[in-house]
Amino acid sequence: MQLMKLIKLKSLLLTFLGVNTVELRGRSASLCRLGTRFVSAAKGCRPTIWYVSVLNSTVLSLGAAVVLLTTVSSIGVAGDAKSVAQAATKVGEWQSFKIEDIEKLIRIETWRDDRGNNEIKVLKNLGMIQTYFDQRMHDFNQSHDAHKIIKFEWKGTDNDPTDKQYWVFGYRAGNGPRKVSLLTHLDTVAYGNYDWKPFDPRVEDRTYNGKKTPFLIGRGSIDDKGPAIVAFEVLTRALDSASNNPHALDGVTLEVLFDTSEETDMSTPHYFHQFPHEKPKLGIVFDAAWCVRAEKGMERPVFTVNSSDVAAAPSTALSIAKLVTSPGPVNMIPSTAVAYITGPAKNLETFATQVMDKYKKYPFDDPKYNRAEIKVGLSKDKKEVFITAFVKGAQHGSAPQENRASGANPVVSLTNFLAFLVDDGTLANNNNGEMTRFIRWAFGTHVFGETHQELLSRYDPVFEHGNGTTYALTKLEPVDDGKGIELKVDIRYAIGHQDAGWDGKAEGLLTGKSLFNNVFDKLLQQYNNKRKLVTFKTRNLAAPDIRLPDNANLGQVKKAYQAVMGKECPLKAIGGGTDAKGNLELVAAGALFTDSLAPPINFHGIGEGAPLIDLENSGKILLNLFQRELK
Repeated sequence: MQLMKLIKLKSLLLTFLGVNTVELRGRSASLCRLGTRFVSAAKGCRPTIWYVSVLNSTVLSLGAAVVLLTTVSSIGVAGDAKSVAQAATKVGEWQSFKIEDIEKLIRIETWRDDRGNNEIKVLKNLGMIQTYFDQRMHDFNQSHDAHKIIKFEWKGTDNDPTDKQYWVFGYRAGNGPRKVSLLTHLDTVAYGNYDWKPFDPRVEDRTYNGKKTPFLIGRGSIDDKGPAIVAFEVLTRALDSASNNPHALDGVTLEVLFDTSEETDMSTPHYFHQFPHEKPKLGIVFDAAWCVRAEKGMERPVFTVNSSDVAAAPSTALSIAKLVTSPGPVNMIPSTAVAYITGPAKNLETFATQVMDKYKKYPFDDPKYNRAEIKVGLSKDKKEVFITAFVKGAQHGSAPQENRASGANPVVSLTNFLAFLVDDGTLANNNNGEMTRFIRWAFGTHVFGETHQELLSRYDPVFEHGNGTTYALTKLEPVDDGKGIELKVDIRYAIGHQDAGWDGKAEGLLTGKSLFNNVFDKLLQQYNNKRKLVTFKTRNLAAPDIRLPDNANLGQVKKAYQAVMGKECPLKAIGGGTDAKGNLELVAAGALFTDSLAPPINFHGIGEGAPLIDLENSGKILLNLFQRELK
């Protein structure tokens, strides 16, 4: 009788909490730890209930499961967002198994090099991750009868002229016409350097929002392997909560979709292009922050200086023989930029001893500019001096303003300084020297186009002042066996750089074309001054994408956020280019609860880390969203 009363009490509590509660799915019956955070310390222990205060709690063992029950006085009703939010910040029961699973994925390297030379290895490693999720699906289906997870997959070229292979796969349950999807990706940007042990995941405390917070450190922890694990967990927990209702999925399909090349050429848009009927009615692109209502346009220009267009330096002078940045995609501020200086041995030795002093004294165009740290070396044969500049701070190409505010872009610092050395005669000019002079003239140390405002600077009511068109200088590469040099720039642009503008009513991608062909034509006419020094080509990736604040799909996300966090979801206009762009069915949301991509998170950067509380609360919001779809 007492047992029946307890079961009824448990049922009452589940009803009381509504969509905000999930049962324990324990691998064992042991409760590893109970306190202000309910975290399992033992490997394999699967924690239990969400969103319940641990005050006045009683732990009951019912058969093979441990159930945490809380007296009614310490539980808020489903509509009491404040009490839910308070509990959400206290309970850490996601973190034990979540950390273990994310760590598995971090150890599997899935970054692509600039030229695709490691593609075979990347595909093999992505296959290993797919096998991991297949096993999780199998384990779930073995222990559940009411609702089964099935796998889906697509590989194809989408009529790509180069026969580029795109690949997405995922898992779903139900077969109803209303599909609700969580979209993440499993590839990452390059590691930057190995000093921070990017594939050796670990947990450490970092100061976040003014207090010490546990972070999971490793490449992909926040972008996007951590969110991928959370998304799959949300699917299984949603199905768990409906295990006693065989009709819960009537009319609905719940889905998790994984992109395998989001950081490079984005497979998901090609999948939807090939199969428009596979688009969800509501999809959450779980690869940004809560909550995104607008994304800037994306442009990728390449500026080139060829040795045939600039006189070679005399052999008796010092000159820049090579400029190169560390491996990484265009949307990542590089970890290093290196200049190789050649010339007469005696002059090189003297120059090597002078560089640091010259660099410290060089007056950048802004006295408040944070210059990058540099290191100077002389080769053993004394035929080459190398100057290496190191990144500091944020590295995501969509937010160079964050890097400039408290860090340093090595490309910017090094090239501005080298241009000065060319101008004062320390270095003779050549095509590499001309590139440094162009960079200093066109961009200086600025990121909002301040050097040529009439052409480069734009902001508007959506992408406001301080969040307008940005220019991240991310790659320097020798081309044609060193006979030329290329500068690649990651541009995220505001409405004013699209020729059609915005009427304030239309949603989705802006119509028309970007203005950058015309912009760079005019810019280079000024710089070249009837000479042929710098050339360019540019490619538009996407126009700005804008959603109205009362957008229906965005509204569903806002409801789930409000229910869990107890406050309205802030609506952000960001530079990031997510898979949501161009698809009104998709909304970019989570996993971050901050505007900043800089340290301690350092999205795309050295020391990338995921605040565990953000992953946990994101999981709760997404579970709330999924459970609202269940009958």
